[in-house]
Amino acid sequence: MKTRVVDFIPPVVGVEGQFNTFRIGGFYAKHLQPGEEVFLMDSKAREVFGKAVVERVEVGRLAEMCAQHAAMNHTELDTPDGSNAERLMSLLQKINGPHIATPTKKTTVIFMRRIE
Repeated sequence: MKTRVVDFIPPVVGVEGQFNTFRIGGFYAKHLQPGEEVFLMDSKAREVFGKAVVERVEVGRLAEMCAQHAAMNHTELDTPDGSNAERLMSLLQKINGPHIATPTKKTTVIFMRRIE
């Protein structure tokens, strides 16, 4: 089985210990399984910077996933101020475009634990 790559847009933050990452759509939900190891890659430098194990994968609507899981997102771990969901939704709309990252858009949340 080939090891998958999960890429991150710099600046890459919060990818130590346990964290999650959001991906628009359902690709990763179909292709990742709990217990699977993945490479973590800086998408700009095109360099692998670590390895993690997938702990679980959840799929739902973007707004609902933000409300439930934004506080554990790698970009939000250092800001426990209660505004995590709004900030993450805004970031995802900036990255993907507001016409794509709509509140009802199918979204995959990958929960990982860094191992290397």
